[in-house]
Amino acid sequence: MKFVSYDIHAPRTEVLTSLRDNDKIVEQEKFDSSRGVPRIHIKEKEKDKIKITCEYTGRATKDNGFLEGTYFLGRIIEADGVTKLKGVILTAPIYHSILAIIFVFFILQCISIGGFSPVPIILLVFSIFMFKDEFRKQSIIKRYVFRAFKNTFARFNSKNK
Repeated sequence: MKFVSYDIHAPRTEVLTSLRDNDKIVEQEKFDSSRGVPRIHIKEKEKDKIKITCEYTGRATKDNGFLEGTYFLGRIIEADGVTKLKGVILTAPIYHSILAIIFVFFILQCISIGGFSPVPIILLVFSIFMFKDEFRKQSIIKRYVFRAFKNTFARFNSKNK
């Protein structure tokens, strides 16, 4: 889980235009192309809610985003000429909440029985290996949003000169 909070002195429409300019921002990014090329999808849910998802394209297997995958969920608000984007980047929250409940259950069982069980450790290792690509997407989404704000700043300042 990563928290994102950016603000910029530019209109909301300029920021959304930069966020939607997927090819330009991905072109500026350095990433391991053997895993595929990240493709960002922007969805405006309500007036000020936004959801950003990441998908790898151009690789041998399809990126299915298991149980919701990795996404940014937040708000984009404009007030007094300042646009603010605040939210959180989550990876498979449904799966991880169920995993956390099972993990706590096994720990409590180990304490009540007074024995040791390798199950919690196995669950943790399984989760890390299963979702390592999904966890990498968190930093890709965060860098994508940062670069979109950086491009908005450059474009908006060049228009106002």
